Amino acid sequence: MDLGKRRWLRFAAIGTLLAAVAVPAYADDPTPTTQPPPASVTDVNRSLEQLQAEAAAVQADFAKATIAYTKALKEAQTAEAAAKAAEATASTSKSRADEERRRLGVITAQAYQLGIPTVMGTESILWSLAPVAENLQEIADRQTAIVQLGSTQVSQYNTAMAAESESNRLKSDAVTKRAAANEAAAKAQELSKQVQQKAADASAMMADQTADLDVASGVSQQLQTVRDAQALARWKTYLTELAAAKVTPPAAAVLKNPAKLPAGLAPLTRRGAAVPGVASVATAGRTVRVLSAETIRAVNQAFSLVGKRYGVAATGPDKYGCLGAARVAWEPYTTLPNLVGKVYPDYQAVPTTQIQPGDLLVMGSRSYGLVHIGIALDDDEMIAADESKGAVVVTGVPDNLYAALRPTLGAPVKPQVAPVATSDAYAFRCGNTATSYDVGSGSWTWPLPDGTYEIGTPFGAAGSEWSSGYHTGQDFPAAIGTPVRAVTSGVVRVEHPAWAGNLVRIDHGNGLETLYAHLSRVDVTDGQQVTAGQQIGAVGDKGNTTGPHLHFEVRLGGDPVNPMPFLATGSASTGWGGYSNGMIPANKLCAIGGGHMLRCDAAAAYGQLAAAYRAQFGKTLCITDSYRSYASQVSLYQRKPSLAALPGTSNHGWGVAVDLCGGIDKYNTVQYQWMKAHAPSYGWLHPAWAEPGRNREEPWHWEFGNPVAS
Repeated sequence: MDLGKRRWLRFAAIGTLLAAVAVPAYADDPTPTTQPPPASVTDVNRSLEQLQAEAAAVQADFAKATIAYTKALKEAQTAEAAAKAAEATASTSKSRADEERRRLGVITAQAYQLGIPTVMGTESILWSLAPVAENLQEIADRQTAIVQLGSTQVSQYNTAMAAESESNRLKSDAVTKRAAANEAAAKAQELSKQVQQKAADASAMMADQTADLDVASGVSQQLQTVRDAQALARWKTYLTELAAAKVTPPAAAVLKNPAKLPAGLAPLTRRGAAVPGVASVATAGRTVRVLSAETIRAVNQAFSLVGKRYGVAATGPDKYGCLGAARVAWEPYTTLPNLVGKVYPDYQAVPTTQIQPGDLLVMGSRSYGLVHIGIALDDDEMIAADESKGAVVVTGVPDNLYAALRPTLGAPVKPQVAPVATSDAYAFRCGNTATSYDVGSGSWTWPLPDGTYEIGTPFGAAGSEWSSGYHTGQDFPAAIGTPVRAVTSGVVRVEHPAWAGNLVRIDHGNGLETLYAHLSRVDVTDGQQVTAGQQIGAVGDKGNTTGPHLHFEVRLGGDPVNPMPFLATGSASTGWGGYSNGMIPANKLCAIGGGHMLRCDAAAAYGQLAAAYRAQFGKTLCITDSYRSYASQVSLYQRKPSLAALPGTSNHGWGVAVDLCGGIDKYNTVQYQWMKAHAPSYGWLHPAWAEPGRNREEPWHWEFGNPVAS
């Protein structure tokens, strides 16, 4: 048979099967099973991930230098204050000592003139007389002096000597503190020069990266398109195999019980256990999986949504939230509840080792709740509306997979209780990563003691030795046995994956986790509560390593993020869409007029707010600042260090903050009060730190947060 004709027949068969389960048009397009990436993708020198990692490294380095300078400046100010206080105390003490010595001189002179015997030696007499050598005329009332001198001379001598000794001690202390203040000032001045140089270097580097980021962002989109197409091709290959085996997908109801399958079908087993809701058939010496017609329809419908834009809580037809996409995929067979947390109790959970295409995958944790949902595929992939990618895409199953649910099995046999959602859950919705996370002042420490480690492979480095294609943590080469410490408080979980050997995972709550891998020794147990700085193990070379080191990770909502900003500042700005603060490509932002730009969801909400403001006041909402690039953050920080946020941490750098004018820039004006009353309805909030009476009073500063409607 002619190959072209056979290929046509193969696609005719798959077309028949797709039609039988009402596959949408998107899934009908024949796509080769293997599709190489575009030439523009393979020719790129630096990937988007590499550029993001480089930007994060520059920001972390600048943050660390700035923190060191700020600390040194405070120490210098403290030392200067201590030196001045010591000098003032020494001066007061010197005056007191001089007065006591003068009094002793008067007594000594009186004793000499009255002929009263003295126990003082010649040198002591001369020392005591020095202050009053020209004032002997002050001596009077000789009879009274005769009575008093004998009993007070020695006492006054001791008092004067003690005052002189204390004065000398305080003078020495003042000299020491002045030297320390001068040294601290010199250190602060040197660090100031280093920060200025790093600021200049960072600005230059970020300016050079801007064009590369735009290109890499486009390349990333091309790579996503390739991944989407390859997943669809694999799905079509499966449907082709099913059609070739002459299998008509059965109804879900007949596949529920593996022990009572229709004739011709056998149970599908995984790790020796039969998988409910799925069957298999033997054909041409191989086993082909048989999914239900309802499941195939759900996957087909999920593929039809790929490429649609993401929208918070959107249900289509042009935009979808993660739950909205999952609901459309499984309709009309079942209608999913309106919250991810309510989906989990309604459908039977299956072991993650038995995940099949069409299963509902819910992501989250016990510490912050369920936040994301997708439609399972093979190869550890899923289809989901992903906020960080801004679209419905094929993506990897995240590490924070909480459970797999199979709608065709119906309600759970045993009650399934979802973890309680916290206020922090919103930050991790639909694959998003919180734009910032503060671990609290003074509660963060380095995982290794100072002087015991080197800085090794950074976060984001590309390489085939990592399953994800890039390095998900920060390496610290150190000697075997070097103590490893918890960076902040949390609850321990000990694991032993092949790649890590010995791994300690600490859940710090609210979606924050830290991982410590390749340990030679583990000093904690499952469920143990640890505090910042507590030893949890020792550096080793277990697992996939080329030498002894600590592999350290920070994860937010299950996603690995660059640890260095956390280590440098005790907090972090981690980005959305994987971008670094102030390094967001222009094509990922939306214009709001006047040359200003914001993240697109913030821009849409700002437009609605501006329209309501115009309707109220008949004027355009006055704005002075919006998205702020990293270079401009550095420039502003150089000019106004006491007012500007540390570069790389400002919400302006995420495109979710604005500075307003026209009356809003003053407390208690009509315009400001209107904003306080109405802006939250559009998702725009005045942060607590900017309120009257706080350290930084900024009536003009507003941030896009969790809309009231959400």
